Amino acid sequence: MSKSLMVFLITALLASVLASCGGKIEENYVMTTVREASRGKLLSPGFKYGFDTPNFIAAQGNIALVREGNLIEFFTGEGIESKLEQVKGRRFTVGARKLYSPRIHFTVDFLAAGGDTIKVGEPYDVKFPALLKTIEEENFKEVDVSSLGPSTLQLKDIYNTKFLMSGARVGWEEVEWMGSTVMVFTLNLDNVRFIVDEPSDSMALMLKALMNENLYFEGGIAYGDRPPTATRDYRTRTKIGGMVTIDFIRYGGQVAITPI
Repeated sequence: MSKSLMVFLITALLASVLASCGGKIEENYVMTTVREASRGKLLSPGFKYGFDTPNFIAAQGNIALVREGNLIEFFTGEGIESKLEQVKGRRFTVGARKLYSPRIHFTVDFLAAGGDTIKVGEPYDVKFPALLKTIEEENFKEVDVSSLGPSTLQLKDIYNTKFLMSGARVGWEEVEWMGSTVMVFTLNLDNVRFIVDEPSDSMALMLKALMNENLYFEGGIAYGDRPPTATRDYRTRTKIGGMVTIDFIRYGGQVAITPI
C-alpha cells in the first residue's frame, strides 16, 4: 500500500472516529509522525496534523514537551497539563495545528481516547523557554560539588555566588521549609540538596523533563546566603543546604534560560 493512500485512509478513519464522538470536523487532520510534521514535507490544509499517542515527556500549565527519538518539540494548549492527565495510560490521538511563531510548535485542538474527545484549544499566552546553542559561563564559579554538604563550613564558598552544577538529580517532593510543609523542586547531590526557588513555568517544564527522563541536571544556579531559620539540626536532618535560583539548564543539546 502506498504511503499517500495510507495517510488518506488513516485521516478518513480519524474523521469518522471524531464524528462518532459528537465532534464535527471541517478540515481533516493528517495522521503522521511528529518528525514528519515538524521537519518533513508532508502538507496538510490548515497545517493540521494528528499524532497517535505521542510521547509527552513533561507538561506544565499550558506548555508541554514531546519526544520522538532524538527530536523534542513543544506542544501548547489551554490547560494541557491537566488534560493530559485524563488520557494518561490510554492510547489516544492528538489533533494539533503547526504554528511558526514565536517558534515552530504545535497547538493542540483536541485529545481523543476511545469514545472521549477532550477539547483543548490555543492558550491565550505561553512563554517558551529561550533556547540557545551556547551560553557564556564566565560569570559562574567552578565549584567542586562533591565537596558541598549541609554544614556552614561546606557551604561558605558558594554564599552569594553563581556557580555551575552538574550531576544532580531533580526531585519533586514535600519538604519542611520556613515553618511550612511545601511541594518543591529539589536538586539532589550526594551529600546535600537544594530547594529551587519558584521556577518559571518554562524552567519547571525543563526540570520535569529531566526528572521524567531520569537525566542529571546540568546548568548554572545562584545561591544566596544561609537563611537564619535553617539551623544546623535542620540541615543535618534534611540535608537541605538552602535555596537556589536557576539561571540556565542544559537539555536536549541546547541551553534553556528563563524568558525575560
